[in-house]
Amino acid sequence: MQEIEALYRQHAAAILCFAWRLSGDRSTAEDIVSETFVRLMTRSTRVRTRTARAYLLAIARNAYLTRLRRLRREEPLIDEPQTTEASPERQREGRAVLEATLKALRRLPEGERAALLLRVDHDLPYEEVAAALDISEAAARVRVHRARLHLAATMQEEI
Repeated sequence: MQEIEALYRQHAAAILCFAWRLSGDRSTAEDIVSETFVRLMTRSTRVRTRTARAYLLAIARNAYLTRLRRLRREEPLIDEPQTTEASPERQREGRAVLEATLKALRRLPEGERAALLLRVDHDLPYEEVAAALDISEAAARVRVHRARLHLAATMQEEI
């Protein structure tokens, strides 16, 4: 027990810094330090003093990874039940925004509209947008940018 106490005094600060940088949260880092020394106490192997820091840092990293895996499986509780249907008012607003967007989209010049749709709707990289429209990649970037600006300006007028 005295050996673990000595190891704690000697290496706890370094492990805390390591765990804090891994997790980004002091409270989590403190938990990881505690977990590290609990795991050390439950191990039957003796720790060589020359490699104690590396051994403890490895235990801390494994404790952090275990915590991450556990957190990925958890889902937060929802305070209030969420409905899958929007209220009629929300649906009307959504339809109005959709109609205004489609109207503004139709006002765009065809080249800009096509470039924007290929980039946004179909998630094509600029290189493929350029190939599809038989223009340079720079021209494709310009068309998409202009289309976004025109669309935003038109939407401001509509809404």
